[in-house]
Amino acid sequence: MLFFDYLHYFIFKFYSGYREKGALSSSAGIIGGFQTINVLTGVILFMLATKQKVFLETWLVISSLILFQVTTYIRYIYKENHSIAAIEKAWLNKTEANRNMTRNLLVVYGVVSVLGFLGLALYLGIRR
Repeated sequence: MLFFDYLHYFIFKFYSGYREKGALSSSAGIIGGFQTINVLTGVILFMLATKQKVFLETWLVISSLILFQVTTYIRYIYKENHSIAAIEKAWLNKTEANRNMTRNLLVVYGVVSVLGFLGLALYLGIRR
């Protein structure tokens, strides 16, 4: 299983706890959002490292969001080998220590991704 599969599983479990009917599609959408902000953060960091003027075109942001939303939706909604049951089975086959480490990495990844993207956006906004 991939890192994003486990993240999808935990987001699904979180939303299911609130008895949300669209927990499966919501978690797939959040995964697509995370992937999009990771790519955009990478583009911004590359532009800053190469001292190029940082300007993201609207079409780039929207097309990358659509691409990741569609691919994650297909992966987690329509593919049986990436269903919640398959991911849960793989999760339960891990050792407790491995599960704790993966859970901690997922939390750190989420926090760093969101704060890193927002921090870069604020930095670029203030710099202009």
